[in-house]
Amino acid sequence: MSEQSVLSGRVEQATISLPASVEEAYDTQPIFRVVLDVSESSAMGELQSGYYIKLNESVYFICKKFIYVFTNTQVERVLEFLSKTKTQFTVDVYRDKTVSGHQYVQVNDISFNSGIYTLRDFRVFRSLWQIVEGELYENNYSPSISRFTDGRLIWYVKLMPEHSLAFTEVAKITLNYVGAQGHLEIFKIEKDEQFTIPSYLYSPRESLRFFNHEIRQKLDVIPLGSERRIISVPQETQVVSNDHDPITLPQGQYLLFHPRPRRDGVD
Repeated sequence: MSEQSVLSGRVEQATISLPASVEEAYDTQPIFRVVLDVSESSAMGELQSGYYIKLNESVYFICKKFIYVFTNTQVERVLEFLSKTKTQFTVDVYRDKTVSGHQYVQVNDISFNSGIYTLRDFRVFRSLWQIVEGELYENNYSPSISRFTDGRLIWYVKLMPEHSLAFTEVAKITLNYVGAQGHLEIFKIEKDEQFTIPSYLYSPRESLRFFNHEIRQKLDVIPLGSERRIISVPQETQVVSNDHDPITLPQGQYLLFHPRPRRDGVD
């Protein structure tokens, strides 16, 4: 970032959208999300509870609570809960197979992070039945998810599509460029007077470390994927880094942007 562009007072516009609700624009009801991740030989991954938010055209899930679903018994409990309660949920995939490729999930006709589903049917197999059912298994239903290990069928679920995840635009915000610290860019958020970012999206932190940048005091944080954070600082603070000069931030709300570091570790 050149000195001239910093002094020019860079300003960007952004829109914030929250899940549409029949009753109100601010839908404060958390939603469940099934995250498939079998990379560490996990049987399923995670069951999460949280909120969706849309910043411009990017959709983010703000996770508030989660449980690891590592064993087949835990998978069965999760599926029983979803089946009995008819709870609506979304589906996402972090990693669909292990490094060896012997353990994997097979996903059919599912809209990740945009479709809302309920559980129609499920089965969890054990011991010899994994081999028998694996040899007999033929997927003829969509949308569905199946979990295999070396061709053995571990479990499958059949889903019922309910509706798509829809958003309502709740505010336009102005992002005033504050400065850069290496590859970290900092923008101060100027909001419409009638709009307040919902408190349930924030999580209190004793401090924040964002790659090689750090804020060493209490603050509230909304994580937006791996490259963005919205922060609310209650009093003047500093962003510090061992590689760069500190930046002082007055009380307020800020958007932090930092691209993923290169493999050589250069900031």
